[in-house]
Amino acid sequence: MSFNVSVVERGDNYIKILFDGVPLQLVNAIRRAALTEVPSIAIADVLFIDNTSALYDEIIAHRLGLIPLTSDEALSKYRLPEECVECGEVEGCEGCYTIITLDVTAKEEVTTVYSGDLISQDPDVRPVSPKIPIVVLAPGQRLAFEARARLGRGKEHIKWSPATVANVTYLAKVGVDRSRCVLCGKCVDVCPRKVFSVASNGIEVDESKCILCKQCVKVCDYEAINLGWYDDKYMLYIESSGALAPERIFLEALKIIANKLRNLYEEVSKLGGYVGGS
Repeated sequence: MSFNVSVVERGDNYIKILFDGVPLQLVNAIRRAALTEVPSIAIADVLFIDNTSALYDEIIAHRLGLIPLTSDEALSKYRLPEECVECGEVEGCEGCYTIITLDVTAKEEVTTVYSGDLISQDPDVRPVSPKIPIVVLAPGQRLAFEARARLGRGKEHIKWSPATVANVTYLAKVGVDRSRCVLCGKCVDVCPRKVFSVASNGIEVDESKCILCKQCVKVCDYEAINLGWYDDKYMLYIESSGALAPERIFLEALKIIANKLRNLYEEVSKLGGYVGGS
């Protein structure tokens, strides 16, 4: 079986990958792993020293947990709680977590506390953006706490999912009947994704951008456009929170699936007393 995988588009926080000849079930497994299995680091526990703001401790702790933290180095530096052979839980040893602190007091003016005010013991673990608001303090109010950030997976809580969006779509099949097309350009003007462009030799099409909204079909007076989709081509779109690069999320998802299949193979082989070829 021949297949092809290629990167169609890459942005600062997203990646679009085209799968040709790869089973849909496998592409969907990668999507699910990106959301629920790929680990990242996030604040798990907060010890409040002082909180005289208008928000309860629980609300602030929830907000802190949802601040994405850079996790590229953390994947190799820290252990998941279930993988720690020393303590078996995050509270037991420093190899499982890092400490993040904050101590801000509003003096004479209203002060907004941002994620950039957080101080991490590990310079490799820091907020992805310094401009995420945490709480607004009135004059005289104080917020001080010590928090533990650890690795986790999205299936435990969404705050540990490095991917904010992961979806799989069929690749659109866009056909233009050149014998009918008069190069009026209406499809170019109405397409929200800029799939069409007018060239000297006719209408050019970028199928990877099409979302099958059918606006081009509705506006074409000459029935020159045919829309469908390929049965064996799929587009995987992964958008990152910034905790991990989108291509890192994709590669980690592949590793996780490969390990699961390897473990399944080994367990089934034990049951039957048979070990096949590679």
